Amino acid sequence: MENRYDKFTALIFNISRYIQKIKNQEMTKMGLKASQVQCLFYLYNNKEGKSVTELCELCGEDKAAISRTVKDLTELEIVFCEKDLNKKYRNPIKLTEKGEAVAKKICQKIDTIFDLGRHGVDKQNIQQFYEILTLVCDNLKNISDKNGEENGN
Repeated sequence: MENRYDKFTALIFNISRYIQKIKNQEMTKMGLKASQVQCLFYLYNNKEGKSVTELCELCGEDKAAISRTVKDLTELEIVFCEKDLNKKYRNPIKLTEKGEAVAKKICQKIDTIFDLGRHGVDKQNIQQFYEILTLVCDNLKNISDKNGEENGN
């Protein structure tokens, strides 16, 4: 019998590793870091800006990591923060004009790479793939949440 656990986890791990490697390669060409991709992606797709707290949730990172990323991108004049001293982590972070151009280029590259990554898979199958992957993810989250409750987490 095929070891489904091994196959599934190896595929997910390798996909994640290849995405990270591609992000490193592509961002290095632009003088940026792979860790900045998610932030730039979400800011580009949310023109009204996102707070550090919102970026943490969207990017799946902690506040320290997002704060470092925002600091680095601010120093590069790619993002800016609309300051309201009463809203420490809720101030919206937005792209500068330079940041818009950089983020647009990154998002176009993401689209190109994902089109190449799904080469040979038709639209119907890719849609079904995402639906199934979402279902598996939701099921695993529910199991994880249930186990956490049982263990007092």
